Amino acid sequence: MSKYHDEDYREPWMTDDQWACALLLADLFYGFHRIDGTIKKDWDGIKVAVGNGNWAASFDYDGLTRAVVMAHDRMIRIEIKPAGPEKIKLHLEKRHQREGAMRDRHPTLEDAVKDIRAGM
Repeated sequence: MSKYHDEDYREPWMTDDQWACALLLADLFYGFHRIDGTIKKDWDGIKVAVGNGNWAASFDYDGLTRAVVMAHDRMIRIEIKPAGPEKIKLHLEKRHQREGAMRDRHPTLEDAVKDIRAGM
């Protein structure tokens, strides 16, 4: 899945689901070594506070778009929250189904786009 699959970065507390979330972060930032925050446990998922620099845009610096595509492909929910001056916190949680209750599922990107456009 991740070309940055380096078990040396897997913390002893990480479940397989948390590791899948960490691998998404590694792909998003082009390697664990480029994640400028510490990955921490967050219930069943993980969280990390990162700089809110140019990476989080929809185009040119396309990290925001890449994060959304990766999240839908891998069924990982990503939430963005404030984390203080010049930082944002990313919360990631693995989901395991495309259908079902809102808190349990994660749709494909195509289904999410279809639903958004239907409500426009």
